[in-house]
Amino acid sequence: MSTVILCHAESVNLDAIRASDANIIRYSVTVKLNELKAMLKQYSSGKIRNLGLHIQSRDAKLQILEDMEITKDTLEDAGSFVSQFFRWMVSEVLIEGAFIDFLLTTPIENSSHLCLAVQSVSKKKVFTSSISVRLVSRFLSSELAPHNRRIVDIYINNEIMITNPNPRATSAQNRYERIRTVGKGAFGSAVLYRRKEDSSLVIIKEINMYDLDSSQRRLALNEVSLLSRIEHPNIIAYYDSFEEEGVLMIEMEYADGGTLAQMLARSQNLLEEEQIGDMMIQMCSAVAYLHENSVLHRDLKTANVFLTRDSFVKIGDFGISKIMGTETLAQGAKTVVGTPYYISPEMCSGVSYNEKSDMWALGCILYEMCCLKKAFEGDNLPALVNSIMTCAYTPVKGPYSTEMKMVIRELLQLDPQNRPSASQALKMLRPSENRHRHTSGSMRSSTSFTTLYDLHIPTITLSQISDLPGRISVKQIALSKTHTMILTNDNELFGFGDNSCGQLGLGKFTKIENGNLIESLKGRDIQSVGVGNYFSVVCCDRGTLMTIGTAKNLGLGKEAKDSAKPVLLEQLLRENIKDIYCGHDHVIAVLESGDCLGWGSNLSGQLGLSTLEHFFIPTKIAMPKEKKIVYGKAGKDATMLLSDDGCLIAMGSNKHNKLNLAQRVGFFAKEKKVSVKNSTIVEPALIGFPERVVDFSVGSYHSGVILESGQVMLFGKNDNTELGLGHNQKMAVRSVKPVKSLLHHACTHVLCGDGFTLVSTTEQELYFWGRKDYTEENVRIDDLEETVCDKKMKRSGSEMFDKNVVTLPSLILRLQDAKREKGIRLSGLAVSGRRVHVAVDMLEGKRLPSALAERCRSGSMPTINDETHTWLREEFEQAEVIPIDASKRRVRFDDSCDKLKMSSTAKQNSLVREIEELKSKIKEQDTTFEGHRNQMSDLESKLQELQAKQAFLRKSEPPPAYDRRNVTYNKLFPERENASTTCVIL
Repeated sequence: MSTVILCHAESVNLDAIRASDANIIRYSVTVKLNELKAMLKQYSSGKIRNLGLHIQSRDAKLQILEDMEITKDTLEDAGSFVSQFFRWMVSEVLIEGAFIDFLLTTPIENSSHLCLAVQSVSKKKVFTSSISVRLVSRFLSSELAPHNRRIVDIYINNEIMITNPNPRATSAQNRYERIRTVGKGAFGSAVLYRRKEDSSLVIIKEINMYDLDSSQRRLALNEVSLLSRIEHPNIIAYYDSFEEEGVLMIEMEYADGGTLAQMLARSQNLLEEEQIGDMMIQMCSAVAYLHENSVLHRDLKTANVFLTRDSFVKIGDFGISKIMGTETLAQGAKTVVGTPYYISPEMCSGVSYNEKSDMWALGCILYEMCCLKKAFEGDNLPALVNSIMTCAYTPVKGPYSTEMKMVIRELLQLDPQNRPSASQALKMLRPSENRHRHTSGSMRSSTSFTTLYDLHIPTITLSQISDLPGRISVKQIALSKTHTMILTNDNELFGFGDNSCGQLGLGKFTKIENGNLIESLKGRDIQSVGVGNYFSVVCCDRGTLMTIGTAKNLGLGKEAKDSAKPVLLEQLLRENIKDIYCGHDHVIAVLESGDCLGWGSNLSGQLGLSTLEHFFIPTKIAMPKEKKIVYGKAGKDATMLLSDDGCLIAMGSNKHNKLNLAQRVGFFAKEKKVSVKNSTIVEPALIGFPERVVDFSVGSYHSGVILESGQVMLFGKNDNTELGLGHNQKMAVRSVKPVKSLLHHACTHVLCGDGFTLVSTTEQELYFWGRKDYTEENVRIDDLEETVCDKKMKRSGSEMFDKNVVTLPSLILRLQDAKREKGIRLSGLAVSGRRVHVAVDMLEGKRLPSALAERCRSGSMPTINDETHTWLREEFEQAEVIPIDASKRRVRFDDSCDKLKMSSTAKQNSLVREIEELKSKIKEQDTTFEGHRNQMSDLESKLQELQAKQAFLRKSEPPPAYDRRNVTYNKLFPERENASTTCVIL
C-alpha cells in the first residue's frame, strides 16, 4: 500500500521535503486526462491508501487540469469530467478505507460541502468508512493543529520543512546552474543561470535588501512592479520574482549579444546606416510602448540597451523608471535621476520634465551610434552640464543621409516641446506609407477592373484565372480547399471548383470548371461571403444569412440535408449580421452589436464554446471582458477575432503555440510546463501585443499579425522557416519577435499558408518565405518533419537548406505605380492551405490625349456600339472606322499604324537621351540660378512628352499581361524555359 502526492506545476514543489515513503506525481495542468490516469495507474498495483491532492493554483482554486476545477457543482454533476475522474479513482486506484487529503496552502470557503460532494461521487457506501476525505489548510505552516500535523507527517518530512521553510529555494538549487556574474550595479548584481530542464539561459538580478535603505528598497520593488506589467518584443521580458533570505531575486530574459555600449566600444569602423536605422526603429517602438502606458524610463543609455545574437534590441534596467500619474502627466517629474551623459537640459536645470527627456536620451544614443562617441562630454560634471545646456555637440560627419542627421537634430532640441514623440520619430525613420500612393490620388475620374491570378507556390508563378468575365471589379475573394467564390462590386457572385455538396449554389452537384454566376443570388445586396470545405455562407441585405452545401455546417439543425441552393437561416432573422468568417468546418458570425455566434465543428475549441462537440445551430460565444468584435478570421482548427479597441482574441488549437497563448511563467517556483503541441484553447482568450493589431492570419500550423506600427510578428511551427527568422529552430515561449528584414516596410496584409508566409506592403510589393514545394504530393506538413530534417545539411555549425526553402522574406512581386493615366495595385489576397489567389486592380484615367489618338489612327471613323466601353469610346472619338471583332474586343491596326509606332519608339529613345543629358547638367550645378531654373523647366516638359508617348505605346487590352521577358528574376527562383503560366514574378 502506497502514499502518493498528486502535485501539478502550478503549486509549490515538495520534492525536497517529501516523506521517504511518499511518491510524488508532478505534472502540468495542460496534459490530457488519459495521461494523468496513466501516471496514477503505475501505483495501482499496490493500491493507494493515502492520496494527497496538492493542486491549489495561484488563485486558490482547486484545479486538476486546465478545464477541470473541483467545485461542489462539478462534483455533483454526474456528467462532468471532475465527477468521472473521482469515480474512476475510487473504483480503480484507491483501496477500501483509503484517504483523500486536500493539501491546501490557502483556506477555501465551504470546505465541508466540498468533502461531502467528493464522498458522494463514490459508488461504494462512503458513509460507512469506505473512503475518507480530509482538508488541511496551510499545511506548510509550522503552527498546524496536532490532528492536521499527523496528516501532514504522512506526506512530508516535518524536520526538513522546519529547517528549510522555503522548499522552492532548494528545488531551484537542484534545477538551476549558476554560470557567472554578468554585471554589477549600485543595488545588486546580474547573474547568468542555466535551467537544467531545458538548458535555457536566464538572468537573475540579485538585490540584497538588507544593504539598502528604504528609498533604495522602494526603487528595487518599483522595478519588479514595472516589469510585471510590461510586455514588448523590444523590452527585456520579465519571468518571475521573489525574496529569499533578504535577497530580492528577479528573473529576466537573457540577451546573449551583450549591450549596445559593448558593441560600440568594439567597433573599429562606422556602422552602416541600415543597421543603425533597424536598431533605432526597435528602440523607438519600445519607448513608444512605454510612453503609451504612462511609463518614463529615465535611464536610457547604451549600457541599458541589450542585444541578442541576431541583433534584436532589448531595452532593460527599469530601476529608476517612473509611472506617470495624473500629477506627473500634468506638471512633469522633478527628481534628477539618470546617467549624466544622457540627461536632458530640463533635468540639468531642475525644472519639471516628461517623456520628452527619454527622447533626448534616444537622440544621444543615436548620435553615439553614428559617431562612435558621446554627444556631450566634459572634463568634469559642471563642464558636462554646460555642454548639455548649450546643446554644444559636434555635427555628424559620417557617411549618413540627410534624413538620419535630421532625426538627430530633431531629438536633440533644447526645447522639449520641439522634440518629436517616440511615435513621430518612428515615422521619421520609416519610409512614408503614402509615398507610393500618388498615382491613384491623381486620377481625375477613374474606374477600376480586376484580374484574378492563381499563385503557383512551387514555382512562384502567376497564371491568370481566365474563367471569369473580362472586366469585373472584385470586392472579395473567398477561398477554401474545395472551391472559390468571387464577390464583385456590382453585387454579383461567381463560383467555381468542387460542387459535390452543392456548395456553389447552382442547383446541381457537378464540378464547375469555369466561374459561373450564381443566378439564385442575383439582385441581392451581398455584403460578404465565406467558404469552408464543402459549404458556403453568404451575408445578404440587412444582415440576413444564406447557407449552401453540406448539411452539418448549414446551421439549420441535425435534420438538415445538403442543399445546392441558398437557404435562408431563419433562426437569425432577428439578428443583424455584420460579417461572417468560415474555417474548414466552422462558421463565426459577427453581429452589428459586436457579439459573436458560432456553429459547426468545435473539436479543437475553434468556436470558443464550452463543450468540444459539433454545434448544428448558431450559438452565442462569450467574449472575455465583454469585448466588442469588429473583424475576424477563421482557420483550419482555430479562430482569431479583433475587438474595437485593437485587442486580438483567439480560440481553438494552440498546437505549436500558433495562437501565441503558451505562457512561460515561474523560475524558482510555480513553474508551468506548457504542452504546446497538445494545447487546446476552449474559451476565447486575449493575446497580448504591445500595439493595436491591424491585420492577422490564422494558418494550419502558424499564425501572424501586423501591428499598427507595420511590424509583422509570427508564431507557431517553423520547420519550413515560415516564421521569417532565417532558420527553422523552434521559437521559445514568449520570445516572439518582429520579422527583422521587414522593419523598414509598412506592411498591410499577412497570409499564413501551409509551410509558407506571404506579406504585402503599402509599396505594392509582395514578399514570400518558407517552403516552395514538397517532395511528395498531398502529404501534410506534419508528416514531412523527418523528411525536411533529412534534407538539411550541416556544415561548420551552420544550416544549409534545400533549394525549395526560402529562409528569409524575398520580394516576389512589385507593381509599378507611376504617374500615368493608368495605375495598377495589389487589391486582394486569399490563401487556403497551399492555394493562393492574387487580385490586381487596374485604375483607368479619364482619357488619353486626343492628339495622340489622331496621330496613331488612319482610316475611317469607327462605329461605336453599346458593347464598347466608355474609355475606349472616348479614345476613338475622332478616329476613323476600324472593324472590331466583338468576341475578342481587340483593335487591329494596319501597317501605317505600325510604322507610326516604330517612329514614336525612335522619338521616345531620343527623348530619353535628352532627359539623361539634362539630368547630368543639373547634377553638376555649373550654371547660374536662372540657368538652373530653365534646365528644370526643360526637364519637366520633356518628361511630360515622354509620358505621353509611353501612354500611346501601351496596349489597350486591360489589364496588361505580365511579360516573362521583361521580368527581373529573383535568384531564389530559377527561370523555367517551358513555363506555360502567364506571369513569373520577380
